[in-house]
Parts: sequence; structure tokens; C-alpha cells
Amino acid sequence: MIDYGFGVKLGPLKQENLEFYRLERNDMQCMRWCRQYKLIDEMDQAQWYHEQREDPNILMFEIIDNASNPVGVCGLTDINHLHQRAEFSCWIAQHVRLKGLCRKALKTLFKYGFDELHLHQIWGETFQDNPASDLFVSLGMKLDGVRRDFYFKNGRWIDCKLYSLKSYEILY
Repeated sequence: MIDYGFGVKLGPLKQENLEFYRLERNDMQCMRWCRQYKLIDEMDQAQWYHEQREDPNILMFEIIDNASNPVGVCGLTDINHLHQRAEFSCWIAQHVRLKGLCRKALKTLFKYGFDELHLHQIWGETFQDNPASDLFVSLGMKLDGVRRDFYFKNGRWIDCKLYSLKSYEILY
């Protein structure tokens, strides 16, 4: 269990919670901001669970609130130890969105990435209109650029914003 006192803990993904993860990722408000382009079925979810557990360049975690309930998933993907960087991802369950849990989870994830994995940079991308961009900036992330018309989703081209945070820029 990873706990730096930010108000959430990060723990291992649990097979018994796969249906919770699947249903939350299939929620249209969550899916709207994800690269996911179709609904995830049980087989997709099971395959993802096993593949990410086997890949040494992926570390995904269940976000656990103070009452020990799972409230989302976050993690680091494309971990590159040579260049000391990784991409982050995070989603929060619909019933607890907009309560500060994503901020707490990302602070925990970033501290883990920088302090334990000795990463130099954590980066991520988000669709142009995602309000989470404000959260990323408030955590000290810098806008590195925009990939124009980078994704085609729901019948239209979407720009993608790239953000990054260096180990020496972290705000706790």
C-alpha cells in the first residue's frame, strides 16, 4: 500500500474489482475524456488486467479512500528507466468525482514515481477541452504543446494537450 498522507492510498488492482473498473470506465462521463473508443466488455477487462500485470513498464493502482473503498484507478505506463520518464493516467468513480480525489491520487502517484522509481519526468495527454487541464497545471505540470487533430472520436477530430512535470518541479 502506498500512502504519503495526501488523503488516499494506492494499492494493487484486485481481480474481484474488475467489474467495478469496467463499469466506471464505461460511464459516458469518464469515457468522454479517455482514448477508449468503444465499451469495454468482460473479456476486454480481464485481458487488460492480465496484460498490465505482466508488463514491467506499467504500474497501475487502485485508488482507495479513507474508508478503504476503491474509488478509481491511476498508474504509470510506458515507464522508461533509461530516460527516467513515464506517462500517467487516472480516473475517478462517478459517485465521488469532483471531491478532490484525483488531486490526492495524482500527488501520491507523482511522489511515488519521483521518490521510489527515481523518474525525472512524468507526462500525460488530455483532450483539448478536458477540465482536468486546470488540475494538472495546479499540480505544477507545464503545457508542453498541442497535438492538432490528433484523435478522431465521436465523429470529429480532437486536439490533444501534452503536459509534463519534472522531479524538481513537484508541488506537495
